[in-house]
Amino acid sequence: MADLSQARSGHANDRLRGLSPDDMLVCAECDAVFHRPRLASDGIARCRRCGATLERGHGLSVDGQLALVVAAMVVFAIASLSPIVTLQLRGIDSVATLYEATRLTWQAGEHLVALLSIGTAFVFPLLVIVLYLWVLAPLLARRRAPALVPAMRALHWVLRWSMVEVFMLGVLIAVVRSAGVTNVVLGPGIFAYGVLVVLLTAIQAAGLQGLWQRASEPAQ
Repeated sequence: MADLSQARSGHANDRLRGLSPDDMLVCAECDAVFHRPRLASDGIARCRRCGATLERGHGLSVDGQLALVVAAMVVFAIASLSPIVTLQLRGIDSVATLYEATRLTWQAGEHLVALLSIGTAFVFPLLVIVLYLWVLAPLLARRRAPALVPAMRALHWVLRWSMVEVFMLGVLIAVVRSAGVTNVVLGPGIFAYGVLVVLLTAIQAAGLQGLWQRASEPAQ
């Protein structure tokens, strides 16, 4: 973890005066301002006031992040359209995709569960991928994305609600409980969701501060 003991929040701190915006870190949670530390590839800078993560050290370039996002988009399409599980009972096969599972849950009267499932497994991951593409693609061309500030704010908010791993845990629990009643065959969708969790985690590990800094650089 980076040492921010020399930084202070507030405008009265003389150490922060005269610094360029690239040399500052602003906490997105409490607006505290710190001098940007030098981070190792596995380093983390946290806010001294509220403990929020300010920046993560990583070795991913914009090209690398964009490649991961494109891969996540392909895997997300596979996960959303492919069967998650196939239930075999008395010679009858029931294929469950995300859409079918959500529709049956809604028809069973479990509206909240259906909304949570479609939100955590489809809506929020899709928004994360689209917003990352919106920000990263222009940066690759040394340009700033249109409506960058609203897009980054939306991305910061959506990342809190993108919980594919929660959906995965729910599916695995349902599979284990159903194993004693019917024969359960895991489909490509469940494996695609597993890969999606890894990709989204790798993308989010890079943080958003590096994107802000890259976007503030003058176009070449």
